[in-house]
Amino acid sequence: MNQTRTQILRFLIRSGPATRNVLASELQTSKATIRRHLMLLESAGLVHDLDGERFAARPALIESQLIDLADQYSVQMPPTTPPPVQD
Repeated sequence: MNQTRTQILRFLIRSGPATRNVLASELQTSKATIRRHLMLLESAGLVHDLDGERFAARPALIESQLIDLADQYSVQMPPTTPPPVQD
């Protein structure tokens, strides 16, 4: 995921709902950049527009997608029991 989108999600999860202006100020980027990234995050369902001005993260959905992603990259580990001893 893009670094700016990750920063937006982290900020919204930690601080709660925020406006584009607050996000732009906190992340030290332009409002246009924030608007573009919020549109992408909203289309992915990771954030939602509360009232036309403030945006909030959807932590449960974010967690679900992270779990799915981790499952895709999990490695099957060999069994930890030693092989049987042969006589």
